[in-house]
Amino acid sequence: MEVKFNHVTLTYDNGVEVLHDMDFDIADGQLVALLGPSGGGKSTTLNLISGLLSATTGEIYFGQQNVTKQDALERGVGMVFQNYALYPHMTVLDNIIFPMKMAKIDKVARKKRALELAKLVRVDDQINKKPSDLSGGQQQRVAIARALAKSPNILLLDEPLSNLDARLRVEMREEIRRIQKETGVTTVFVTHDQSEAMHVADKIMLLNDGRIQQYDDSQSLYENPANQFVANFIGEPALNVVEAKYFGDGVKQLFNGEVATIGIRAEALTNETNDPAIQMQANVREVLSFGHEHQATIIFKEQHMIATGISTNVIVNKVITIFAKLGGVYAFDNEGHRLSLRGEQL
Repeated sequence: MEVKFNHVTLTYDNGVEVLHDMDFDIADGQLVALLGPSGGGKSTTLNLISGLLSATTGEIYFGQQNVTKQDALERGVGMVFQNYALYPHMTVLDNIIFPMKMAKIDKVARKKRALELAKLVRVDDQINKKPSDLSGGQQQRVAIARALAKSPNILLLDEPLSNLDARLRVEMREEIRRIQKETGVTTVFVTHDQSEAMHVADKIMLLNDGRIQQYDDSQSLYENPANQFVANFIGEPALNVVEAKYFGDGVKQLFNGEVATIGIRAEALTNETNDPAIQMQANVREVLSFGHEHQATIIFKEQHMIATGISTNVIVNKVITIFAKLGGVYAFDNEGHRLSLRGEQL
């Protein structure tokens, strides 16, 4: 099912507009992540899709159907929340069956469907257990199966992995991706974790302050950010941001417009390169190794930066030439808008 927002806004009763001109399409069968900081508008947007909140202005479509005035039940969505909300007195099988029972689906048909879903989410060996006997990951699988039980038009996942430990989160995000691909159901996934979003989603909608900052695939968000917020939010280690005044006019003249700040990706900073690059004299303060990864702290005109492209055998506490490869360098104006390199267009 395709989802379309046509210039949707949401204003609270006190007159505060919390979502501004939300205009986007989610293609049929896609998994889209709503990503951003707390208070950015992720869950609010999800609740508008579900029908738990009503748009103040604009229209919402599922396919060709205008669902703006429909409630959650009429829209036929499946939802999975952070706390799973399983019925503790019911077995796994009965939890999956329950929404079909409420819909008065034939007893034989609903049990058959529930067993199919239990197998899909890989809890078919747990169907006689109660939720309290399951791990967090198993409970999450049951919650997903229950949400899929009535073959929803859209599956909505609100921070579904935040209660799991780090290793289990990685496992479950891959499982969510697999389940979504096998079912083909259009899925919207809310998360504040950029790694989660980048690994699981076909496209990411990055939100801040109730506005869409950029809506694109993960690689485009990383390599071609629309503005300073996107460049800062996407990427680990975080973007190195340095005021333009610390660079000479030659660097600022590489870009179209009035440069206020320069952003440099950690992997773009290296002590040797044949690529087009900005040169700077900097002190390598320390180099730390983390298994196969390593990163260096460098000091450039009293500005601290993190670099992952520095050789581990570099001499520390010595001023050397550092190169910032232009492919990982961005310039922004005073409003945070990204500026293009001269001769190029964004």
